[in-house]
Amino acid sequence: MKRLLENPLILLVLRLFLGMMFVYASWDKILHPAQFAQAVYNYKILPVPLVNLFALILPWIELLSGLCLILGIYIHGNALIITCLLFTFAAAAGISIYRNLDITCGCFDTAGGRKVGARLIIEDSSLLLISLWVLVKGKGVRDKRM
Repeated sequence: MKRLLENPLILLVLRLFLGMMFVYASWDKILHPAQFAQAVYNYKILPVPLVNLFALILPWIELLSGLCLILGIYIHGNALIITCLLFTFAAAAGISIYRNLDITCGCFDTAGGRKVGARLIIEDSSLLLISLWVLVKGKGVRDKRM
């Protein structure tokens, strides 16, 4: 199993999957910043003055990091960014469950979307494991420098 997971082709597939996932996730947020800002606000984690700034910046970070993973540009750095984002998303979902907030995640669709719950934490944690694998094992993969 270890040899299979360390196979360069598997690492490439995981990297491309993660990159495409983040590019896709960013798109609706970029197109609908007000709705995404409302989704961010609903978590009640950030101070209100930072919600709009966060909602404007985060989707672009997702887009750029995802594109860089797809293109093989600074793989390690972008895998680290995505790993940090996924950890943050899972933690925010956990905090929301703890607080009994009945909210949607704002993950892929700002108009409605999925409810924050245990399933979301499992999905985020699974993606987190993939990103950690790309971060650790993809380090030796030759990447393009800009």
